[in-house]
Amino acid sequence: MAISIYDEQFLNDEQKKRLQAFTDAWNEANARGDKAAMEAAHAAAERVRAEANYSGTMNGGGFVDFGSGGGSANQSAAPQTKPADSPTYTPAPAPDPYVPAPLPDPYEPAQLPSYRPQTEAVNRLYDARREAALAALRSAFEANASTLKAERAEIPGVFQTQRNAAAAQSEQAGRSFNEYAAASGLNSGTGGQAALARSNRLQGDLSALGQQEAAEQRKLESQLSQLKLQYQNDIASAIAQGEFERAEALLEEYRRAEESAVTTAQAQADENYRGWQSGMTGAQAAEKSRRERLQDAEASADAARKEALERAGRLAEAGDFSGYLALGYSQAETEAMRQAWIAKNPAAAYRAGLITWEELNRLTGK
Repeated sequence: MAISIYDEQFLNDEQKKRLQAFTDAWNEANARGDKAAMEAAHAAAERVRAEANYSGTMNGGGFVDFGSGGGSANQSAAPQTKPADSPTYTPAPAPDPYVPAPLPDPYEPAQLPSYRPQTEAVNRLYDARREAALAALRSAFEANASTLKAERAEIPGVFQTQRNAAAAQSEQAGRSFNEYAAASGLNSGTGGQAALARSNRLQGDLSALGQQEAAEQRKLESQLSQLKLQYQNDIASAIAQGEFERAEALLEEYRRAEESAVTTAQAQADENYRGWQSGMTGAQAAEKSRRERLQDAEASADAARKEALERAGRLAEAGDFSGYLALGYSQAETEAMRQAWIAKNPAAAYRAGLITWEELNRLTGK
């Protein structure tokens, strides 16, 4: 069922809104096969149309004018009703039945966060530690190497001083011997032998100093090589130790993330279950309230229809069958009831101005 072209023409916006609500209620009842609710919704829709003095007939899409030339889109929602003893009386509309509200949206539980491994922070920390350790090793190595290189640079000067001293001592010894030989009257052969001996001793001393200098140089070179090797080993050890600690820290981060994921999953499951329970409880309460109010509305509509039938019957006793039009009877049906009543009550019909004197005589056989 839908709003017809007559509804669009004769109802104002507020009336159309209420009629649409009853139409939706009728469609919903029709979908679930609830005939009582369908009748209640149709009766409520007809009361809205009656405010504009027309009927949509039984299917809601027809049109029966109640005698005022149709409705008006600008008329008020509450029509002026006529006295109950008027032959054209139409019943006042009963209160609108409850329009069921839609069920609440499904409950959406909050998504709980879990721990994320801080791998970037761990890597930055251990990168900084590694650089600091390598810088300390490099500083210590350069300091020790500088000391050894300074000592190596001093060795040639030290031994050159010693060689100069040995040569000076040999020269002094030669002069002293020459003076002794001259004073003692020794011949030149003796002086030559003494000079040769001094020269041999000087060369021996210089050779020993040269060997000692070379030994000192080799010793310092060896110390520098060992220092460099130790430095390289220390670097490798520092890197290895730092990477081991880094690996342990990263492993701990992943372990914490796994534990958090399990804990969060359990908490999320509990939250989802609570949300489902809450959603079900709310939906059940809304559905119960909707059904109760719809039942009340249907009962009110049934009472209003019953009252309208009683009033239509009382009007029909006086020959006015317009009340049945408001209840959804067709014009042909109400006309047939009117003709049947006139045939049974010609005198009353004549007094009511429904038939002429000739028709009264025809019906009474006079």
